[in-house]
This record gives sequence, C-alpha cells and structure tokens, in this order.
Amino acid sequence: MKKLFHLMRKRQGAYTEDRKERTEHRPVEEAPVPEYLIFPLSMHIGAPTKPIVSIGDHVKVGTLLAEKDGMISANIYSSVSGEVVDITNHPTLNGDSPCIIVKNDYKDESAEPLFDPSIELDPTKKLQLIEQAGIVGMGGATFPTSVKLSPPPNKTIDTLIINGAECESYSTADHRLMVEYAEELVEGVRILMEVLSVNKAYIALETNVHESVAIMQAAIQDHDTIEIKELETIYPQGSEKNLIQKLTGREVPPGGLPADVHTVVTNVATTYAVYEAVKLGRPLTKRITTVSGEPIKEPKNFWVRIGTPINTLIEACDGFRSSPGKMIHGGPMMGKPLTSGRVPITKGSSVITFLAKEEASRSERTPCIKCAECLHVCPVSLQPILISNAYEDGDLDQAEQLGALDCIDCGNCSYICPAKIPLLDNIRAAKQAIKAQKED
Repeated sequence: MKKLFHLMRKRQGAYTEDRKERTEHRPVEEAPVPEYLIFPLSMHIGAPTKPIVSIGDHVKVGTLLAEKDGMISANIYSSVSGEVVDITNHPTLNGDSPCIIVKNDYKDESAEPLFDPSIELDPTKKLQLIEQAGIVGMGGATFPTSVKLSPPPNKTIDTLIINGAECESYSTADHRLMVEYAEELVEGVRILMEVLSVNKAYIALETNVHESVAIMQAAIQDHDTIEIKELETIYPQGSEKNLIQKLTGREVPPGGLPADVHTVVTNVATTYAVYEAVKLGRPLTKRITTVSGEPIKEPKNFWVRIGTPINTLIEACDGFRSSPGKMIHGGPMMGKPLTSGRVPITKGSSVITFLAKEEASRSERTPCIKCAECLHVCPVSLQPILISNAYEDGDLDQAEQLGALDCIDCGNCSYICPAKIPLLDNIRAAKQAIKAQKED
C-alpha cells in the first residue's frame, strides 16, 4: 500500500499526518434513522448474545433484544421502536453473522428506564447497572466494561485513566464528545471512581486538541481528584499500555492486563455511556461516530443509533465527491477494511474512514532490507519482522515466543516498512492461528 502518512522515526511510536481538520469543528448532529436496523449478536469481545425476542415481536427504544451469554459478553438493546422482522445472517464487521433485524415504525416509543433515576444507588448497584446496560469499550476494543471494573480480589486498583487520546488521523468523535458533553463526562468519571473505590483519575489528551483540553480543564476545576494530562501527539498514544506507562510509570507485563499494575483504562465514549446508564437509566443504544476521508463530500460527526447501516451515513454526508478506493471501519492505521455499506454501526464504531484510490493502492512487496524501522516504531517493543517471518514459515510456536499475542494491532510496522511487507496482516493472522490452536 502506498504510504498514506509521513512517518518519522520514533521509538515506540510514529508521527502521522493529522487529517482531523474537516470534522474537528463540526458539532455532532443526529444521523438519519433508517427503516431497517441491524443488530449483530456479537458486537463485543467474548461470547455472542442470545436473542430473547422472536420474529413479529414489537420492541421499543431500550427493549432488550439479546442477553449476554457468560461473563465475557454484553446485552444488546433496540435503538428504535418497531417490529422484529428477521433473525438471520447479515453483513457485519466480521463477515456474515447472525443479526436481529428491526423495522422502524418511526414512533420512537421508549421502554421503561433501567431503574428509577430518582433512587440513589450504591457502588455495587451501579456496577450491576453498567453490566445490565450492555456497555463495552467504545474506543474499538469492545471489552465488556463491567468485567474491566471487576478485577480479581488480589488485584487492587488505585488509578483510573480516561482515554481521550484519539490518535487515528481522521477520528474526532471523542474530541467532539469532550467539547459538547464535558460536564456529563466528568460525572461519568466520578461514577467510575466510586465503583472502583479509587481516589485518583487522569483524563489523557493529546496536545493537538486545544479546544477539548481547555473545556475539560474548566469542567474539572472543582474536582481535585481528577487531573488532565496532555500528552505528545504521536501514534498510537491512546493504547492502554502506553497510557499507563506514560501516566504512572508502571509497565504492564507481557501477556498481562492493566489490573496487573493496579490501573483501569476506559475510553471517553464508554465513560459517557456509564453516565447515561447510572444517572438516566439508559442502556447503550447510540454513539458518536465520525464519517470522514478525502472522498466524502461533507464529512460529519453523528449521533448514530446502533444498528444503522453505513450507507445511511454516506447519504447523510451527501455521498462522495470522488470514487473511494477503500472503506474502513476505524482509521487507516488500525481499522478493518469493509466491502459493503450494508454493515451496521455497532458499539465500537468510532470512525468510518474512506480513502481515495491513490491512497489505498498497494505497492509491490520487496525483500526486507533489515532497516529495523518496524522495531523503532513498535509501541510495545516487539520485533514485527521476526514475528511475520515466523508466521510465513508456519512456526506458530516461534511467533508466540516472540510476543505475537502482545501486539496491539496499531499498524505502525506496516506503514513504516519500505519493503511493503504486510507485517500487521501477518501478525494478526498469527494471533488468530495461535488462539485457535490453544482452543483446539
């Protein structure tokens, strides 16, 4: 692939060209609500949900469609009122997968709140409510939030980090959330601190988002236990392990989790969803999504009902000014290519990116020149070329020993590689093969 960004050498990161200018000052607007909404049974890490509705059932905004199946899973709620018309396979981010299809009646009838918001809840009840609301990591990881907030008894948490370091080049969803909903976000932070019983929280932002930094600073002025931390604008500044090391000096061990170093990290969108669940009794049914890229005529930030097909958002942006070469769920660095606009927005859809044909075209692969650039830019200090070689040689044991499972899928290695070796593709494939081997 042609190099989309100008990448300068930097240990554990790379400087990327900022493409946020077309949406960073665009207020969030309500996306059109389509006639049919698609709810994949798996829009989170972990086990797919189990449908609890049947074809022909009437649902409301906030009706539970599918319930979690096991600890690592998350409830799914309807984002419109209408009728369940099918439960079938449909194009999703992960290929054709089982989905619940709801036909919108455009009445927007709402189900009862998850609880009476006038009742004060204790921390245990608040945690249960976060689980009930179906909240997951909304920065893209989609790990169930209630599980993250429930570490084992031997792993005491003393620090909360709110991740506002939105490092993908086109994404401004988190930035606009902080600009327009700062007070609600701070309340979400306070709720998370109470659930975790911690006395210190950091809100991490990159230095290139001046407007949101100033607004968040003003929002926390009466909260001395919450601190804004401005970090260098470098990719991938927003990775969990990177943030923890920068803000606390602690290093998550290989194969470890943030809880191993007494820390929990949540995305700002996740934090807002926590606020809505605990203060308003609302389950997770919508999110802010950026739609951007050079081919898009009018890039925008949208409040999107979960289940909305991407085609609906393309139309709301007045279509394309030039034919796109690639559509990506996420950003150019970590995102996954999509082949259909019928794929729905899900809980982890922070940005949909469109690349021009010249940006998306692939360059011919050549032999490795042993420049070590992929080592310089790896944020978790791996040796991407060696993992890639091991995978291509069919040596999964060697790939695992080299730390393939610790890769955070940032994509720095592939974009910096002058030989155009598909390092990230190979490492992702190695991770999948290793996990499949362990399951067998």
